[in-house]
Amino acid sequence: MDLTGLLGPSRPLPVQVRPVGGESTGSFVRRLGRANGLDLVSFLDRVGQGKASQDPEQVEKYPQYTEMKVNAAGRTYLSVLSGLDVELLQWALPSLADDLLLPGTGPALWQWPWEAEGGHLVPWCASCGHRRQVGERVWLMSADSWQVCGRHLRWTDDSRSTDPEAVSVAALAECVTAHRDRLRLQRRFKSAGEELFADACQVMYQWWTYAPDTLVWVQRAWTAGLEARSARAVPLVVFPEAVKLAWLMLRFEQAGRRTPQDRARWLAWVQHQADGWDADFSAGKNALLQWLERHSRPAAAAAAGRRQLVLADRHNRIAARVGSLQQRSCMPDV
Repeated sequence: MDLTGLLGPSRPLPVQVRPVGGESTGSFVRRLGRANGLDLVSFLDRVGQGKASQDPEQVEKYPQYTEMKVNAAGRTYLSVLSGLDVELLQWALPSLADDLLLPGTGPALWQWPWEAEGGHLVPWCASCGHRRQVGERVWLMSADSWQVCGRHLRWTDDSRSTDPEAVSVAALAECVTAHRDRLRLQRRFKSAGEELFADACQVMYQWWTYAPDTLVWVQRAWTAGLEARSARAVPLVVFPEAVKLAWLMLRFEQAGRRTPQDRARWLAWVQHQADGWDADFSAGKNALLQWLERHSRPAAAAAAGRRQLVLADRHNRIAARVGSLQQRSCMPDV
């Protein structure tokens, strides 16, 4: 065993690697090790103590499946080895935040939990990597199980499938438009916009469950090269409708009128829109009614201004302010 793991590194490794914003710690340490001719087992010996498989080939695969956790001393070791300040590492590698470190103030430790905690491992867009001259695969620690690269029109997810590894949405114009509209919703309405998108996603996932053979969703899956009834396809094929529904939910919240008659009028308006989506409204009606019930009472104290929207009281009691789409929604997981 390399005594560096016990005594601590004294200087950076000869070849430095810049982290990608949002990269998982495991992805970064593997890239840093490889740049210096070290396999992951050899690198881990330099960054503290922990338990891993006796098979180096299995250890090399860890960054694809789970996230590396370290304690405060381990983070300091990593800072020295990478030649980067702790603050910069924390900014680039979300799992190095203070509240996500392993507990304790003792010697440097690392750990690879059975599953990634606090997010999803999603491959970084390979075209972005090529543009940044990063030749190796990079995994991001994403709050959601998928991401869209608006520059290269690629959809990546945590399915770990290589068939295909990334989905091109260039031929799915409605998905490209949805991505831009989602960003616009988030920019204008901040967390409220993201939480309404999270609600809309959960509604649409339920909707798909009752009508998976909806022609427009099947066609999108085929265009993307995915199996129409696969779990992997669901977030992508309902993405355009989820964004449109989020904007409809926004209008309901902004109007502030929540009587039974108001809710019925909004539901009728959604039905009218669903007809234009070629989606069976009856398949999503129960989920929509559940959302309306959870948004039936306004927040006790609404902030002033259209861009400081405060969502309904019950929504705020259920939904988290951070986390995955499911956690940020007031709707039950599918």
